Amino acid sequence: MRVMLPPISLPLFLMGAAFVLPAISLVIKDPRFYRAYAVAISLIALLMAAEVALETYKGNILTYWFGGFRPPLGIVYSVDSLGGTLGLLSMFILAMSAIYSTWMVRSRGEYLYYTFMLALGAGSVGCLYTGDVFNFFVMLEVLSLSAYVLVSFYRDNPKAIEAAIRYAMVGMVATSLYLLASFMIYGSYGSLNMADVALKSRTTTAIVPFSGGIFGNIVVSTAVAIALSAWTFTFKAAIFPNHFWLPDANPEAPTPVSALFVAVIDLIGAYGVMRFLYTLFGEGSVIEMLRGDIFLVLHVLGALSALIGALLMIVQTDIKKFIAYSTISQMGLTFMAATTGTRSGVTAAVLQLISNSLSEALLFYVVGIAIVASGRKIECVGYLKRNWLASIAFILGLLNLFGIVPVVVGFWSKVYIFMALIGSGLLASAVVLVVSTGISGIGYVRMINYLFKARPQVREDSRLANIGIPLLVIAITTSVLLLLGVSIVAIPETGRLLDHIGGSITDYISYIRAVLGWSG
Repeated sequence: MRVMLPPISLPLFLMGAAFVLPAISLVIKDPRFYRAYAVAISLIALLMAAEVALETYKGNILTYWFGGFRPPLGIVYSVDSLGGTLGLLSMFILAMSAIYSTWMVRSRGEYLYYTFMLALGAGSVGCLYTGDVFNFFVMLEVLSLSAYVLVSFYRDNPKAIEAAIRYAMVGMVATSLYLLASFMIYGSYGSLNMADVALKSRTTTAIVPFSGGIFGNIVVSTAVAIALSAWTFTFKAAIFPNHFWLPDANPEAPTPVSALFVAVIDLIGAYGVMRFLYTLFGEGSVIEMLRGDIFLVLHVLGALSALIGALLMIVQTDIKKFIAYSTISQMGLTFMAATTGTRSGVTAAVLQLISNSLSEALLFYVVGIAIVASGRKIECVGYLKRNWLASIAFILGLLNLFGIVPVVVGFWSKVYIFMALIGSGLLASAVVLVVSTGISGIGYVRMINYLFKARPQVREDSRLANIGIPLLVIAITTSVLLLLGVSIVAIPETGRLLDHIGGSITDYISYIRAVLGWSG
């Protein structure tokens, strides 16, 4: 009989593996060992995440009571199909970035690079799997501290140090605001357990053993807590006006880390918004009267991000900043879908997250070869035409973000968003979707033009003698992108699964029952 490991196993496994590595480095000095170690750990993590995701697709919500204490006494890890899916996505990009790093990263401090890369993955999956408001903060700090270090990994680059300092200073303010929000939630609900809070926010007379009932004016305290946490989530997701860190920090990080940021940090911001505004304080909660206004503010910020990101993207001369602004625009569309307040909107947002993460990561993997050959100027992409696989993957990644080819998942994410906006009566937002897509399309077509016409100056680099590893990563990521798009067209069960994933975060009753055993 197969025994499934509890969901806490994955973040603990990655965290332990990350912080064992510096100790190992005192004995083993060979960088080849660090690379093999990171790849092996990330692939095991991918398999563990796949097992968790597959179990949630059966309709199960996986729970684990840390230390054996039943909630709300102890910290609980609870994974529904949304957390399982995004966790699988994060671990896939972690594995691909770890493999890619074995080719690209060369440094005396490689063991530290892989230490913080694995810690970044641990923080990401910890945020996605936890069912505790404060533990979310703890894992968010693990995520953030690892990101600050990785941005500044190239210590001889003043721009990297400056970007890391700026990112860290504002990031500490953002996470501190979330910590303050968690204090307010605890003071009002007597608990930090997400299911406990979700129950009391809808049934104010509920009395839960050990945490009791509500305290004070929870409408005001909840509204303030949401405002504070929303600032944190929009910062992590790089949503206007909190988008400013991404075009500086992301380009200065090593290219595999830049790819990882999209599926780890930006994704967590969007997930936090959905978890708070649907599971904890969703339909029927004490802030029902304010929920529409909260959604409106975040929806407008998403629309502005989509437009501003697209406009700034088309004028960039740095290829990594081009991708960074593309991410801002695509994340704006995610927020627009997620804030419709509907199940179809959440489903569209999830599909957009998957599409964006895979596409942006693929672009970083492809242009990483060009950056090694010719630097970061946008003309560097002309180097890619020397290899047919890199050229095809680059074009496919751009077209997926553009969303005009039916066989790729990006087309269907745009269709899902459009239908969700129309179904919610948000006609102006549907226009924003079309306009921002059209503007960004100018930038994507411009990149394809550079691919064929630019003739960059190529510099000597020993890594260019064998690009088999990056091409392997590119081939795998491209295949996943295509398979997802084709499955939506050819396999009806894919659409039903997507609807199940989107609906899992709106089904707060099942979540409460699974975690608390509540039968009300």
